[in-house]
Amino acid sequence: MKIELFFKQHQIKLNNKKLVIAASGGPDSMALLDMLNELRKSHNFSLIVAHFDHQLRVDSQKETELLTEYCHSHNLPLAKGVWLKKEQPRTGIEAAARHFRYAFLSQVVAQYQADYLLTAHHGDDLLENILLKFIRSGNPQEMNSLQAVGKMHGTALLRPLLSTSKAELLEYDQQHHIAFIEDETNAKDDTLRNRLRHHVVPLLKKENSHLLENALRYSDDEKVLTALADEKVAEIGRPERFLDQAYRIKGEALLQLDQRQRAYFWQNFIWQTWHKRCSHYLTGYNLRLYQKYYYLWPQKLLLRQEPKVVRAEEEFTFRDHKFMLSVVEHSLPLIGDFWSDEHEFKIASLPAGSKLQLQNGQHAKAKKMFAQAAIPNELRSLCLAVFNQKNQAIFVEKCYRDQRWIENAQHYYVYRLKKE
Repeated sequence: MKIELFFKQHQIKLNNKKLVIAASGGPDSMALLDMLNELRKSHNFSLIVAHFDHQLRVDSQKETELLTEYCHSHNLPLAKGVWLKKEQPRTGIEAAARHFRYAFLSQVVAQYQADYLLTAHHGDDLLENILLKFIRSGNPQEMNSLQAVGKMHGTALLRPLLSTSKAELLEYDQQHHIAFIEDETNAKDDTLRNRLRHHVVPLLKKENSHLLENALRYSDDEKVLTALADEKVAEIGRPERFLDQAYRIKGEALLQLDQRQRAYFWQNFIWQTWHKRCSHYLTGYNLRLYQKYYYLWPQKLLLRQEPKVVRAEEEFTFRDHKFMLSVVEHSLPLIGDFWSDEHEFKIASLPAGSKLQLQNGQHAKAKKMFAQAAIPNELRSLCLAVFNQKNQAIFVEKCYRDQRWIENAQHYYVYRLKKE
């Protein structure tokens, strides 16, 4: 059996394991379900069927009935989920459906403490996926999003049919008299995937009968090459978090890379940090080399924060994070410290054009101290500033604290509170 070869090639153990299969009632998942059910005769594993009714068609209940009948006749447990109408958005329906479906599958995996989750993605799905990604972005990291063996929330996600064509699955259903329900929306040309499936892919297959094999080879090779690139990225090191909303890394760390390789470095970092895919132009993000550091931050930063009154040992919010002034030393992350004989302060972003008082009584422009601390102009409003009752800045995060001697002054510490 071809599916048994998949488990052998990937060295995946089946004995005493629990497998959850995502079944829609269509020809692909019904073929996979029957293959796995047959495989149980020679391997000792548990099989759980998970079906999610999206309720996007009036006849979707028929799929549930079909799966109920199959599972009953083969003594298989069936976990059923329903996408309520009130949960369905007016736009982005396809992405939302995928989100709710995989959330349901995760629940089933957790409920049964399953070892593997299996889906019926096949070779034609893989080819269509590559074409879709190429049309929409051309991002190499997205091309291999359908992998034979992957992970979903810590559970092994298996796609054992990627080397199998849609035609082979239909033939299997016919030979084994497997009933299924064909989604009528698949026959329409209202989506890009369907247009590719109906018009483009058949032409490509006429050019090369081994097209699906090439797609699988391409995906596997892309995974290997991406892994090698990621190893190189890991050698460079991860940028440090800076002022909560930005990241930075010393420019010398990227000297060995050319411009396109640096773009790949940041593309990879953006995906790992914000789970966003972007082109080598890093659309949606700002990248700047300043004072021997590369800085990266989202284009949408929190706005400059207006003053608020704070006292010692009271929590306050800045940059959408919790902070506290304290006269007690804690094990919390320390932002900085200062001395003062006052008990009430103002917290805000430092106004542009401010001057800061030096130990000798003279003043220096704040922008000079920001520059000395290698903080670019675009990020300076993110620095937490503490003001006394005369509205004089006595502390600015990462670049300044009042050095003047004050009689009977109290030592204050600025802490960032850990998120619960």
